[in-house]
Amino acid sequence: MCGLTCVFHPDSISRQTSAALRNELEVSLEAIKHRGPDSRGIYISPDVRVGLGHVRLSIIDLATGQQPLSDEDQLIHCVVTGELYDHERIRAELESKGHVFKTKSDSELVVQLYKRDGINLLFHLRGEFAFVLYDVKRRFLFAARDRLGIKPLYYTVSQGRILFASEIKAFVGFGWKPEWDIDSIIHNGEVSDERTVFKGVQKLAAGHFALCSASGYIRTERYWDMAYPAADAPFTSTVETAVSNVRRLMVESVRLRLRSDVPLAVYLSGGIDSSAVAGIATHLLRQSDPNAKITTFTLTYIEDDKTDESPIALRTAAHLGADAKLVEATESALIGVFEQSVYHSEMVNATFHGAGKMLLSKAVRDNGFKVALSGEGADEIFGGYSWFPLDYLRRPDPAAAALGIALPSDSERLAMLEDQERSASAGAFSSVNVEVADSRLIKISSHHVTATLIPFYGETFKPEVVEVTGEPEIARAIVEGIDARVRQNSVSGTWHSLNIALYMTAKTFLGRIILNQVGDRADMANAVENRVSHLDHHLIEYVNTLPPSLKIMPIRGTRPGTWTFDEKWILRQAVKPFVTEEIYTRKKAAYNPPPRPTAVQGLGPLQRHLSRRLTKKNVERVGFLHWPYIRKTLEDYLERPSFYESGAIDERARILLGVLSFIVLQEKFGIPTFRF
Repeated sequence: MCGLTCVFHPDSISRQTSAALRNELEVSLEAIKHRGPDSRGIYISPDVRVGLGHVRLSIIDLATGQQPLSDEDQLIHCVVTGELYDHERIRAELESKGHVFKTKSDSELVVQLYKRDGINLLFHLRGEFAFVLYDVKRRFLFAARDRLGIKPLYYTVSQGRILFASEIKAFVGFGWKPEWDIDSIIHNGEVSDERTVFKGVQKLAAGHFALCSASGYIRTERYWDMAYPAADAPFTSTVETAVSNVRRLMVESVRLRLRSDVPLAVYLSGGIDSSAVAGIATHLLRQSDPNAKITTFTLTYIEDDKTDESPIALRTAAHLGADAKLVEATESALIGVFEQSVYHSEMVNATFHGAGKMLLSKAVRDNGFKVALSGEGADEIFGGYSWFPLDYLRRPDPAAAALGIALPSDSERLAMLEDQERSASAGAFSSVNVEVADSRLIKISSHHVTATLIPFYGETFKPEVVEVTGEPEIARAIVEGIDARVRQNSVSGTWHSLNIALYMTAKTFLGRIILNQVGDRADMANAVENRVSHLDHHLIEYVNTLPPSLKIMPIRGTRPGTWTFDEKWILRQAVKPFVTEEIYTRKKAAYNPPPRPTAVQGLGPLQRHLSRRLTKKNVERVGFLHWPYIRKTLEDYLERPSFYESGAIDERARILLGVLSFIVLQEKFGIPTFRF
């Protein structure tokens, strides 16, 4: 929920009047009012050192939960976004020790926990959140982001002032002037590290906090990260207990996320991730009300029944007795919100994923809901993507073998690995620069698949730009952006190669694309809070201890030496009581809001939109894009588009959507043409 903005003046910076700072805060908040349409608030310190702003989406404590928040002595002030779960228990504990709360809001925990524990308060927070806190007596700013990066938080230094905000567009109100960060753009800083396409603007990394002192010094530090046991460490429990524990933690996670003072809904696809959330939510609600039912929202691709999961979702909804809402996603509808998706996500969009979620969240809001539970994150934690078996096969799994699980022999495993590698190298987007499969850096290959999500090749950029920056090395940038501890655990063989792949996918694909484009930004553009039950850190910390074969279970084939893989095996077992047999046995299908099917003749809406927007004038105004290559790519795509049964977008269309993203960002933010 909500959005925040903040300006902090170090000692060396002259401060304007309180009235002038208030005006800046108002302009900044206006830029992110979509995040909190219910109310807004401002705090300015008496010495005008700091200004805090907040726009509120009222979900918990509707009457008294306005922000900024403060303690009873007016010495601690903060603005908080997101949700903090299990707050009633912690509140009662603090109140028993004499702490005084002004509201019933979960966000006020930050104030009172800080008074008790200082910056160690982060260890007690559970949920998706970002906050900025100002300590008047110590004259310092304390900002933090949740463990998985579900809620956004950016920072920059502009005219000597330190700025924080939920979205980059909020900085404009403080006089920040956007510029392109060409090195980040060429070398994939948006996905491989904490840079953005804007010079000097960074994400506060997931699981990190920042401390800003009166001198202007900014220090960032990690307080949480994913970790895994050694590959040869024994698993001291049983398979049955592991399934039971995952079930208990999943149920607890959904239960906590059902806490709301306003109606909530569930995003439902045809897969097990969202179906499990819907099933558990229904089960929990009916414990207190046998007639309770949830409302589900599902995208239906009425132009392409090959990728349309709505019939399956409707069967799940009927099984649960849910009130099912279908949201039509045509190519025209997706194009209609694509540029909004770029503006709200503030990054390159190379697919319709963000646009599809914007259609869905708008329907949720139009039907009177402010909160929706979703199934995002399960693939990255439990091993749901098609590329994970490649790295599962790189290492034996002695912990699973000790449990009596039937596993391929070493010779069978290595033979399958060779086949998988051959298939991966011959797959789509294989021309992407993935030459960094250097065992001195990392001993996995599925990060190459993450690299294919980035649509640009060297030819996309002007030769004179690439001559200075060097050719894009997408896969290398991803590897080098990963924590050194993880790379060391990979090259030393300490962690299983599947766990390295899970970590990297969670940090890049999930943390910097899914939770941004398809998560917070698409939802908050329509003032909807998305709660992701699979990303509760208690659940993740337990799942990370499990042997790899409990995530990707090898299943012996009918012919000797043949095996298949059951992805997310332990999740399937854990949620089996809450889903239909159809969902339990169904293989994962990619979430791909598709363009029109092949059968439709003539230029489709996407082709027409690209031909209209990707003009020589628009492309060359950006400053670093190579018009001859883009023109040829556009001509080829208009003449011979490709359509995939999975719903994936033509590779050329992905490049062109990326180019369109730069045009949109330049227009919306008023970014000057790039020049060296």
